Amino acid sequence: MTRRTIHATGIRALLLAFLLALSAGATAAQEGAAADGPRPRAIVPEAVWDGGKVAPGEKIVHDFVIRNEGDAPLTLTDVRPACGCTVAEFDETIAPGAAGKVHAVLDTSSFKGGIAKGITVLTDDPQNPRLELTMKAMVEPLIHVQPGYARFIQPQLSEPGTVEQRIFTATFDDLRILDVESPYPFVTVTHQLAPEDARHEEGVGPQYVLTVTLDYMKAPIGSLADFIVVETNHPRQPELRIPVSGFVRPMVAFTPSEANFGEIASEQPLRRTMVMKNYAREPLEVTAAETTVEGVAVEVESIEEGREWDIHLTVEPSLVRGDFSGTIRLRTDHPKKPLIEIPLRGTAV
Repeated sequence: MTRRTIHATGIRALLLAFLLALSAGATAAQEGAAADGPRPRAIVPEAVWDGGKVAPGEKIVHDFVIRNEGDAPLTLTDVRPACGCTVAEFDETIAPGAAGKVHAVLDTSSFKGGIAKGITVLTDDPQNPRLELTMKAMVEPLIHVQPGYARFIQPQLSEPGTVEQRIFTATFDDLRILDVESPYPFVTVTHQLAPEDARHEEGVGPQYVLTVTLDYMKAPIGSLADFIVVETNHPRQPELRIPVSGFVRPMVAFTPSEANFGEIASEQPLRRTMVMKNYAREPLEVTAAETTVEGVAVEVESIEEGREWDIHLTVEPSLVRGDFSGTIRLRTDHPKKPLIEIPLRGTAV
């Protein structure tokens, strides 16, 4: 009985193994047949292209060739540039034995020095579904600007700030500035021919001095981050972009920026302190201080003469219950800032 059971089990095992082998053979045969059938084959003769030396702002254009060396049509399902500086058009279908193109355009306006930008091409070739293309270039100015930037960091109401730029080229002997555009209404830009003692020894033809002036009397408080655009007649670099950066600081700054007491519930006088700093070149003195809210008193304590003060505020228990708002008024001896006002608010409960 034991032998017959073992024998039957062995037969079933052999039969199962045979069926599995038969199935695997059929699958392999099907896959082999599929592999032997028509299919595309994507080939890129030149995956990396070097555009050489170009001027900033110059657009680099190149057609990457993709050949189909298979025996079925090749489909380019998508083309994805690595950054927004590159755009691409492409042939969607490439017949067997034929060649298609990926037409790429790279804008160099935001670059300087050596660059390499990639483009990914997706295909229906099962052996090569992802192609990587690269555009390279060396971005070097044909027109030189020294220092090449205008940076301003002064407090509001200061004297005007000025930065000069020297503009020249060693590759074009008839350079002319056609137009200059300022990014801000409070920044003026003028240009004139450079005098002999201001000419750069490597320059040829006309050279220029560009004068950038920021009016701190009109400039709002805040950061500066934009470009002066200079239009030229240079055949390969018709535009220059000169960065304008920096920060217009407040002449007088407070920490915190306003006197906000929030909700007040106290039978005793409540005191808060603000810090005032003077960033102007000239010192100033606080000659008088008051608030427009009855029941809130102000006292000024000098910490650093002409430069820093503690502004002490005291809320008296007699303050009328409810919301209150007004201003703290500080009078100074500075001709450009005779009155300083700070918001004052809160709720007495």
